[in-house]
Amino acid sequence: MTNGQEHPGAPGYGGAPQPGPYPPNPYAQPVPPPQNPYAQNPYAQPAPPPQQPAAQPPYPAGQFTAQPPYPAGQFTAQPPYPAGQFTADQPQPGGLAGPLPRRNRAAVLLQFLLQWIYAPLWILGLVVVFAAILAAAIFSNYGGEGPSSDGWLRVNRSFIPPRRLRAELTGRPEDWERYVTPVLKRRIAAAEANHAAGGGEVQLDLGREVSVGLAARLYRGLGADGVVRVAERSGWQAAPSGTDAERVRLVRRFPAPTAVSAPSPQDPPAAPGTPWGPQPGRFAPLLPVIFLLQIGYAPVYALLTFWVDRPEPDYWERWGARWTVGPRAFRAEFTGSPAAWDRHVRRILKRDAARELGRTAESYGRLLAPDGTFLRRVRLHRATYRGAGAQQALRIAAEQGWVLDPAYAPDPVNSLRLCRPDHR
Repeated sequence: MTNGQEHPGAPGYGGAPQPGPYPPNPYAQPVPPPQNPYAQNPYAQPAPPPQQPAAQPPYPAGQFTAQPPYPAGQFTAQPPYPAGQFTADQPQPGGLAGPLPRRNRAAVLLQFLLQWIYAPLWILGLVVVFAAILAAAIFSNYGGEGPSSDGWLRVNRSFIPPRRLRAELTGRPEDWERYVTPVLKRRIAAAEANHAAGGGEVQLDLGREVSVGLAARLYRGLGADGVVRVAERSGWQAAPSGTDAERVRLVRRFPAPTAVSAPSPQDPPAAPGTPWGPQPGRFAPLLPVIFLLQIGYAPVYALLTFWVDRPEPDYWERWGARWTVGPRAFRAEFTGSPAAWDRHVRRILKRDAARELGRTAESYGRLLAPDGTFLRRVRLHRATYRGAGAQQALRIAAEQGWVLDPAYAPDPVNSLRLCRPDHR
């Protein structure tokens, strides 16, 4: 007997797994986990391998399956740069190994005194410019781009904080190191928190690399070699800075997440309220109110967080899933119908997959394997499958060949990262 909560065509909770036309789950086979302090998953409970159905797959031979995209052992987590390539006694990219020339003391003092006058005026001018651009966009359909936030908007680039004044005046490396060390530690901590929250650039071996950069004004008297020496205490190393000779770039590579237990698409549906099951819906009569109010407070929230650097790369999606409701998801969430949620998930997945499949293989750059294999990636946010459940969204995605991305630890409470192998 069913309990009325399952989706059409799926068995009830606790029922026996049914044969299904889905590719096998890449997380079903446990493998020895590498040491990775940032891949801890609260759902990583060991589970026996699920029974695979004997039915023939409905897809044409070689279309898309959940086989590993690359041969085992083809790509290993090697350091991104040869050991000892950048050390304290070797020149850094751009010839910035040692300390840069000291600035004139009188000029430094004059800048420090005048900045308390021109910095507020500069910020006030930016507010006026932003308001003018916003008004032009509203009343005259202005489609141009505003000022770059990496350019003259960053007034802090010409601002000398009091804690850096002493280092600028004395020019001693020890004073610069006392100033640079906490700055670098904060940026490293933010980058590692970004990785723990799912950020970082995916590598061929499915590990992820995070990086930080420091402008020359922040380490003038210490030199790039001194910055690298400080960063190596935290396990980071130098990397080529490209064409920018006024920055030092630091990187750290983390291995792929450990193997975890995640449900297979053909498993029985997860119970409501569990991480993989449907989540409780919001009070239906309140949804129209949220829908109308978000027109006012969502832009204000976006404006307030425009220059805020948060460690969670998906903070906006998490906030939006709680305090907004999209027009596409309104009907599904208002009615709570499993069929409506399924249609919504399919619609969003089709849209995102079409955008991803529109990319050329060459656009993946160095993520192309030697044989031309690469992974296409899409992401479904919690707001997309709230009432359907992460497992049901995974089942719908599996019908099109999408499986959980092995480069990320599953986080069904917030989002689903999916991948599909492709060839050039």
